[in-house]
Amino acid sequence: MRCIHIDLKYEHFLGDYHGHPIKARRDVKTGEVLFDAESVAPILGFDSAEAMLSDEAVLAELNRQITNGKATPIRKL
Repeated sequence: MRCIHIDLKYEHFLGDYHGHPIKARRDVKTGEVLFDAESVAPILGFDSAEAMLSDEAVLAELNRQITNGKATPIRKL
């Protein structure tokens, strides 16, 4: 991934995953990396982030992550 922009809060990145563009950003203070849901959805075979987040298997995995308390899988879309 290559850095395409830096602002006061984030470093913005753009990359490619098997022909699919993917966007991410890294919080400059915490180092937390956030992936753009609209970029991730087609890689996982969904038409949109809305379709991805409406899928029962995806919701079950998000719930598992939240319940285990080891991750915050969705902070901001």
